[in-house]
Amino acid sequence: MNRELVENILTVLKTSTDKNVVIKGLVKLRTDVVKDHDGIVLFRVAGGVPPMVRFLNKPHEKILEVALSILGNCCTDEESCKEALNCKVSFPLTTILKSIPNPVIQCRACRLLGNLAKGFASQLLAAHCPAIAQAVCQIITETSDVNTRLMAFRACRFLLPSQQFVQHFLAANGFVTTLRILTAIMKTDTPPTAQDELLNLKKAGSVIVGLKNSQHREKYFEEVARNLEGVRSDIFDHEMLKNQPRALGDYSMPEERAALDLAGEIFKCLLVLAALSIGPSAWKTLNSSGCTFAPITFFITEENPQRGMALKIISNFSKQWDAFHMLSSADSVVAACELLVAQNMSRPLTESEKRHCIHIICMLSPDACNRSKIRRSGALRKLIAMVRDSQSNTEKSQILYLLNNFQYDNMSMDLMLREGLVPVIIEELNTFLTSDDEYHKKKREEKQQSSKKRKLPKEESRETRNKITKVQDKTFLIDCESPSSSPRSYNAPSSPCSSRGMSPVGNNLFKTEEDASDDETYSPVCSDEEDDEETIPAEINETMPLNVRTLDNPNFPINPNSNNADNSEIMRLLDIASQINETIEDSMLDREEDDEQSQDVPYQKLPQLGNIPRSTLDHLENLLFRVTLLVNKRGELGKSETMNTLIKAINTFGANNNFASSLTNILQESQFFAQVIRSGIAHQLYQLTKSEEVNKDGFGFLVTLTCVGESNYGKEELARFLRSDDEYAQKRAAITVAYIIRSQRLLYQFLNDGNALSLLLQIILNGNSDEFTAEAVDALTAMSKYTLGISVPRSNEAARANEKYEEFANDETEPLHSNCDMRFVVHRHNPKSEVNKEQLISAVDDVDQIVEFNKELLCNTSEVFNTMLNSDFRERNEGEIHLRTCSVSGLRYFLNLIVRRSKKLRYNVPNRGNYIAILEAFEMARVYIISEMETFLQQMLVGLLDDTNCLNVLEWSLRNCHAELTETVINYYLCSTLTTEAKVKLFHTADYSEFSTEWFEMIIETILTRCRNGFEWK
Repeated sequence: MNRELVENILTVLKTSTDKNVVIKGLVKLRTDVVKDHDGIVLFRVAGGVPPMVRFLNKPHEKILEVALSILGNCCTDEESCKEALNCKVSFPLTTILKSIPNPVIQCRACRLLGNLAKGFASQLLAAHCPAIAQAVCQIITETSDVNTRLMAFRACRFLLPSQQFVQHFLAANGFVTTLRILTAIMKTDTPPTAQDELLNLKKAGSVIVGLKNSQHREKYFEEVARNLEGVRSDIFDHEMLKNQPRALGDYSMPEERAALDLAGEIFKCLLVLAALSIGPSAWKTLNSSGCTFAPITFFITEENPQRGMALKIISNFSKQWDAFHMLSSADSVVAACELLVAQNMSRPLTESEKRHCIHIICMLSPDACNRSKIRRSGALRKLIAMVRDSQSNTEKSQILYLLNNFQYDNMSMDLMLREGLVPVIIEELNTFLTSDDEYHKKKREEKQQSSKKRKLPKEESRETRNKITKVQDKTFLIDCESPSSSPRSYNAPSSPCSSRGMSPVGNNLFKTEEDASDDETYSPVCSDEEDDEETIPAEINETMPLNVRTLDNPNFPINPNSNNADNSEIMRLLDIASQINETIEDSMLDREEDDEQSQDVPYQKLPQLGNIPRSTLDHLENLLFRVTLLVNKRGELGKSETMNTLIKAINTFGANNNFASSLTNILQESQFFAQVIRSGIAHQLYQLTKSEEVNKDGFGFLVTLTCVGESNYGKEELARFLRSDDEYAQKRAAITVAYIIRSQRLLYQFLNDGNALSLLLQIILNGNSDEFTAEAVDALTAMSKYTLGISVPRSNEAARANEKYEEFANDETEPLHSNCDMRFVVHRHNPKSEVNKEQLISAVDDVDQIVEFNKELLCNTSEVFNTMLNSDFRERNEGEIHLRTCSVSGLRYFLNLIVRRSKKLRYNVPNRGNYIAILEAFEMARVYIISEMETFLQQMLVGLLDDTNCLNVLEWSLRNCHAELTETVINYYLCSTLTTEAKVKLFHTADYSEFSTEWFEMIIETILTRCRNGFEWK
């Protein structure tokens, strides 16, 4: 049909007053013109939309019916929608919806409403939102025509993204009506089966437990086991746990095609509703009206093709806390668990379906009854396996949050521990600590920043310093004499809630009120959100507000119950709707196929409940801490991998967290003490003391081990290891003794009677550079410095010698005095050999160098010089003094000090590289009895003592019987804070020196004497 003919028909319609003519013209246009897209464009260009809008005001049902059909087809075109809205189509359309009960007219009006709402919902609802919402809800409630309801639900689906429409839709009980209609469609009227009657008897109190005639023996055993588990469970509530899989017989798929289409449209509408924020009042109305989500969970089965959409609806509803009761009562968690643990499925779960199952279980797990259902379904085993095998960080974060909710259920915790929870946690934690990928780096940095900002509350400071006991209770005095004497039952937290209550899942037991923040929100399912499998289109992403695009920020506050419109959701759904192409069918029902596929709604943040952990690292931290609080500790906690990973975490994040608390709880368990010895954990803890940030905490951990090691059980274990034939165990025990034993009487017994000290020295001196060497050196240093209190005398005062004194510059070309009338002759000859005068004079080659000086100055400085140079001695006659025990640099430095002393100048010192000059000057100051200079030089010797000159001082002090300097050097060997490699080299050098035997004996005697002096014999 051409444009001219269309315009002629429209002219006739505008001018004719005969209703029959009008009806025939409208039918002609409907059947021959607006049957396809080209015809719709032709009709619009010919000016057909305004007359059709005017016909909506005609009080004639046939005219209304055809006009609505024409406009319904036309409004599949965007330009036609705009033109109709400009012609104020919303006024008559609203009137029709409110006042005409004809189901055909209602059906066509709802179709037109839906087509207009696809792209122009805001403009359509600008002035008529309350009336449209009430009218549509009234049609849904009152009509019995399936097609009318279908079109009404379709219109709602496009209008619901408007927050204004949602408010009026909920106020008109639209949500309640939707669920009631879905329930009515799918409800079966079949009589109850024998199994149902048996269940009714059980619910009435007549519990029948026993082998029935028709019951298989394995089924009977499973029933007995379930009943026993119920007896052992600590969960008591009005909701009785079911002993059978969920009953699906109450619902079935409708057989009629129209009913199936209606159910599908309701599902699409529910999917949009689930994506929106619904206020508490609407949920309260739903709960009081007896509505249920059971028809939706009916679709969550292995074989149902609609399970994906049903899972999306339940998953999105589970993000709204007010839906918790309805979801729980509909066995949503059971349905999700059944899918998750199902094996050999004909249609395996897609990644999206698996993610929805995890999310449903995750969000419903705070309820104790739901947790019991999860445990009984076998999902815990599956979830732990998924954490172990999953490559998705988001999925792991969700599951770990879920597992945190089981921290107060002892039966569930025991089950998870048997399934390998501790190795899974440690493996994940180790990945976060060592992985170099961007995700793990980012999470490490965030955790480090939060650890730096965290301030310890006053109640926690004492616990951090002591690191000994978790609970101070006078009624439970612990006798740490045996591994079984460390009671923990009063420490293990029981569930502080009923099965309908919420279990607190806080990760900080010491958090004060002022540290708590109610305005912080957290979404357990998106704290570690990564690029999901289902990506959001870029054009939608550009319109997202902050509350969607900052989901990974745990500190961004969002109120899920806010009445403000979620613009991101509206824009997303509108964009989806605008992409739909409808096919026009030339039928009286004017139905079209909708091909849109609803996408997952981004995870929305929920109110923070207590102190819920905020990221995967927080989940791991809290869960491991709770495991260490259990009465029955698993052996995996005492493994070296567990403790080393915790120490690594403390090094990375500091000690103001539950990683440190978990390590303390493990260390103070006597049952793990043997593993602590064998794994060398004491050495790792000592390394913490070398870090400025965790220095105090490192000592605190060692004190914790001291408490266990000095108990009767700890002493027995250490003694058993030392007496064993296992060389590895002996070495580990000797090192552990040096690190942790603080009682000097007990330490003496281990070092002397238990031969631990000899073992330590053998490890250091055996020449093998293995792991034990470094550990033994550090252990000896720690024992000497912190347990025995050995230190280098006056080292603090002398250490700043270079800052107090000028440096001595040894310029041999410059004379030491302006009036030199005598000289020193320095010989190369061995000082131990004896020579006579003639040999000395004739052996010119022995002379190294002559140093001239002033005789009077020498005599005034020392009485020894005065006697030598002014009495009948060889030195006076020859005017020279012969030296064989020092170098020229040492002599010149000594004479330099005499000159400065005479001028009353402050002494100077040579650089550290010329340390031997100080030692030689010190020897000459002693020989010539210059006490003041001797004292100064001894301070310099001690202050500049290091690993390069320590052996020289030791050898000199032994040759010259200088006890004080010998003691100082031995103390330096024991307690100096050199690097491990430098100290090992220092010990090896002394062991191969001239006085190695004496050095070794003095090392042992110094340590044992300090031990003996620390206690009184009784």
